Amino acid sequence: MSLENEQQRFFKTYNIDEREFQEAGLVWSEVIQIYEDFLNFIPTLKAATSPLLSILQSHPDVHSVRTRVKDPEHLVEKIIRKAIRKKKQNPEYNITVGNYRTEVTDLLGIRVLHLYKDQAIHIDEKIRDTWNLHERAKIYFRKGDYNDAEIIKYSEHFDFEEHPAGYRSWHYLIESQITKEMTIAEIQVRTIFEEGWSEVDHQLRYPYDLENELLTKQLMVLNRLAGNADEMVNSIRETKTNLHELLEERRKQEEIIHDLSKELKDLKNELEEVYHKKEIQDDDLNSLRKKIKSLEDSQKKLTYYDFSIASRMDSTVPDTEKDNYGYTVKEIEAIQLTSDQLKLHNPLLRGLDAKKQLPGK
Repeated sequence: MSLENEQQRFFKTYNIDEREFQEAGLVWSEVIQIYEDFLNFIPTLKAATSPLLSILQSHPDVHSVRTRVKDPEHLVEKIIRKAIRKKKQNPEYNITVGNYRTEVTDLLGIRVLHLYKDQAIHIDEKIRDTWNLHERAKIYFRKGDYNDAEIIKYSEHFDFEEHPAGYRSWHYLIESQITKEMTIAEIQVRTIFEEGWSEVDHQLRYPYDLENELLTKQLMVLNRLAGNADEMVNSIRETKTNLHELLEERRKQEEIIHDLSKELKDLKNELEEVYHKKEIQDDDLNSLRKKIKSLEDSQKKLTYYDFSIASRMDSTVPDTEKDNYGYTVKEIEAIQLTSDQLKLHNPLLRGLDAKKQLPGK
């Protein structure tokens, strides 16, 4: 539908102040030129999405990719609001049919979703290796997500901006060219839980309920739940990894116990044989006894490994997973560790969490 004769309807629908529109030096006929030019530009933008999506979707850490071309009426609204805001800061500012494609950088938008927070840094590497950035990447974060040291460490590659509504996302503006004209695309990288919250927040608050205090508080609660869901997913993932390590450690200990038992049995047989033949001296006999005692002590320590932590993890492991391991957590309880040995072998107690890197908090 053409907007040429729809100015009053448009202003009413999008809550545009006509006085501010005029004070910003805007002319409706020039806005319509931008609108019509963009309608002609949409096929080119849509054609540009296919190779971008293919490259991003090929990354193993990417769960899914979504894309959208900006709605033409929303573009006009954004241009008007931006012109009104910028004119107040710079009277010389002007947005025209000749520069709007670079002034509005989200004409083509792509959302890259991933499951685990620490996957974002690997997707970041893929984006930087594949495209030139139109400007520095930005990380929107919620207060408490990163400490000062982390922000300083990664400030070489990112601008950090604390979002008052708790919005979390990594934003990139990339340059892509499938025709003579360079196309700027906006890529947003976030977890699937943050995507869910963002979609609900956008539909319920933007653009006309931003000042609704009750709605804002309720959506902040939802934001915290989304953040907690991300942390829980990471915790479950670490639990599964650590359980694999515990089960592998148990298998190795069983092999050691088996070898010790065999060696101990052989030594006892040897001692019994020479003792009955009375062909052994007292010193040799004592030496053999000490060796047997040492082996028995080693076996005892291995036999008393305390896998109580593994038993507490039992509820987090599906039955199908237990079958795959070939063991159950109840089997693990048959072996107990001394606390010193447990600290050497159990990554849960010795705190062998992987080094935290963005966004792994």
